[in-house]
Amino acid sequence: MMSRAVRLRRLLTASLTAGMFLLTASAGAAQSGITVTVQDNYQADYGVTIPFTRSPRTTDYTFSLYEGGSAAGTPAVSAKVEMTAAQGDVYLPLAYDITGPQSYTLKIEARPLPGRLGTDTAAVREFSFTTKPTCGCASGTAGAFYRGSGSAADPFYVGSQQQLAHVSAHARDGSTFLQTVDIDLAGNAWQNFAFIGTYDGGGHVVRNLKGSYSGSGGLFASFVGTLMNLGVENANITTTSAFAGALVGSGQNVVIQCCYAKNCTVSAQGGAGGILGDDLTAIIEDCYEVGGSYTCQGEGPGGIAGNFDGNQAENAIRRCYAIPTRLTGPMKGILAGKWNYGEMVNCYFPTNISCGATTATYKGNVAGSTGLPLASFSNAANFSGWDFANVWRMDAGAGRPVLRVFDNPKDS
Repeated sequence: MMSRAVRLRRLLTASLTAGMFLLTASAGAAQSGITVTVQDNYQADYGVTIPFTRSPRTTDYTFSLYEGGSAAGTPAVSAKVEMTAAQGDVYLPLAYDITGPQSYTLKIEARPLPGRLGTDTAAVREFSFTTKPTCGCASGTAGAFYRGSGSAADPFYVGSQQQLAHVSAHARDGSTFLQTVDIDLAGNAWQNFAFIGTYDGGGHVVRNLKGSYSGSGGLFASFVGTLMNLGVENANITTTSAFAGALVGSGQNVVIQCCYAKNCTVSAQGGAGGILGDDLTAIIEDCYEVGGSYTCQGEGPGGIAGNFDGNQAENAIRRCYAIPTRLTGPMKGILAGKWNYGEMVNCYFPTNISCGATTATYKGNVAGSTGLPLASFSNAANFSGWDFANVWRMDAGAGRPVLRVFDNPKDS
């Protein structure tokens, strides 16, 4: 006859063998009949969900996660679990590596209830596992995502060069991405791509992007959707037949918010700009450009946008400024080069720099653009309609406004 202690041990073994370990963004809704108390107030906004069936003989468990292939040393996280439900999901917060596979060992201890101390004995089971991509890619795929599902509530997390490149594999399905670190592309020829969806830079920067293209040039060749909270510094981009921008080559139905380009060099046949090369339909809000050199052969170079001449009245550039170093081309403007349809709202440019242009756009200082001496950029009162409490702050060292989102980037 099977002893009660052995029955308890085997029931625990069966629970572990059948379980699937799922990487999740948060604990989600509280599970009925399960109480989890994490030791040392361990905090992480993502972790591991473990489907679990308890033994009918106890409700008292401890779940511990150890880095590596054995339960040795101090666990990364340990939790006391009271499980009165027959089965359910046990969620453990775990700040695992989001840039690649990582091995862990799960140790579960089942303890007899006080009234059964003389009848049942404690049982322990260990189970090793390796984190799997969350983006549907096969294990071992270069740059696969290890956190997120691509939804607006649970974006794919981008935390390395390879993962930034892997965005291209999911770039046309409307997914949402969140960049979690600054990324340096020095030494890599960047292969850009068309993008449809949402990319949130999280207040981080892409540096030293370099690429030469026959189509549209930029971090993104073209963009449909929303781009926000991203900086590009020291980019060097050339295209021989189309448009180029440090961030986006060509935008259609694109909204770009709280982004900047700094010290970038962009050369294109058509429009060349810091934020955007050419628009079909675009809204650019709360963005800036400094220190860039923009050259084009046939149309407009501009600090914020090269060509801003799409045939849609919804086009707008709002609360932006540009301080480029050099503009070279036939239709140049400090804020935007070639200008046609669209509106400009509370945008500013310096009147006393030698960059090759003297007006906001090729068509002159259009409504909504204001020229200021460069020294006046250090006074927030000169920027009408700008939110210096939440969006912008004045950088005394730089003598100009900067974006607050870059002060405290997400998940850095």
